[in-house]
Amino acid sequence: MQVKENLILTIMGPTGVGKTDLAIDLFAKLPIKIISVDSVQVYKLLNIGSGKPSIEVLKDFPHDLIDLIEPSENYSTARFQKDVIQSIEDSFNSNLTPVLVGGTMMYFHHLINGISNLPIVPVEIREEIEKEFSKKGSNVMHDYLKDVDKKSSLKIHPNDSQRIKRAIEIYRTTGKQFSKWLEDQKAEVSSVINSSNLIQIAIKPEDKKLHKESVAKRFNKMIDEGLVHEVENILNIEGMSSNSQSMKSVGYKQVCQFLENDCNFDDMIEMAINSTRQLAKRQMTWINGWSDLILLEKNNKLPKSVEDLILRNS
Repeated sequence: MQVKENLILTIMGPTGVGKTDLAIDLFAKLPIKIISVDSVQVYKLLNIGSGKPSIEVLKDFPHDLIDLIEPSENYSTARFQKDVIQSIEDSFNSNLTPVLVGGTMMYFHHLINGISNLPIVPVEIREEIEKEFSKKGSNVMHDYLKDVDKKSSLKIHPNDSQRIKRAIEIYRTTGKQFSKWLEDQKAEVSSVINSSNLIQIAIKPEDKKLHKESVAKRFNKMIDEGLVHEVENILNIEGMSSNSQSMKSVGYKQVCQFLENDCNFDDMIEMAINSTRQLAKRQMTWINGWSDLILLEKNNKLPKSVEDLILRNS
């Protein structure tokens, strides 16, 4: 039996439940390295709307995999895999315990369960599907996916536009259902994950109603902090548009719609809050179906047994 000497800790959960606060609390007490698992915080300049820790916080409590790329660039699950494995290995080489913190559940899923080798999608197909989404909307495209790949449609929420697009892209590129690709391709789990002890923590809202209110307050605070101005500045960068991948994320998408006069200010806020709540619901759906989780409620401390294990493994 293989002895697993290294330890990896994950802290996952929906938006606004205190994941970063817990990680910072650990950093102040234990020899850890914080690694962000957030598909929006990888972008430079997307600060307010992504809930990125402030410059002052990052100076005192460094996070890896934040501010990796320009807003005009694309980022993928495959690239995250490469980046996060490198960061984990760097942690081990520095005698630090890697603590992966964030709410991008697909990144966690592929890291822990492996990622299949999928075909490269031609740019013209990706652009064609993007135009269809802009014209028809997520629900209509989800219905289309149901027609061509029912199995995938049952696993993908109608509002999860990114995964719907991916499934349609694979189908249009190869003529083969995305679900069939996943069945035929054996997902490869990194040797770094296989050779490490994995402790998985998830933070859940202590009260659903209070969390819904918290989401609304959080987005209104982002508006007060200058989110609209942040988006305006980003859109003025050469090569940027509201169709850029970075601007499709929750909050940024709705502000872009407001700036392009597709909705008024109040509607923008309402749509962004509703989209954030839907995102949080999808995150909790992932968590509720996850195995081997230590569940904490918001503001709970990490069990001392876990802290002791981190200390022994560092």
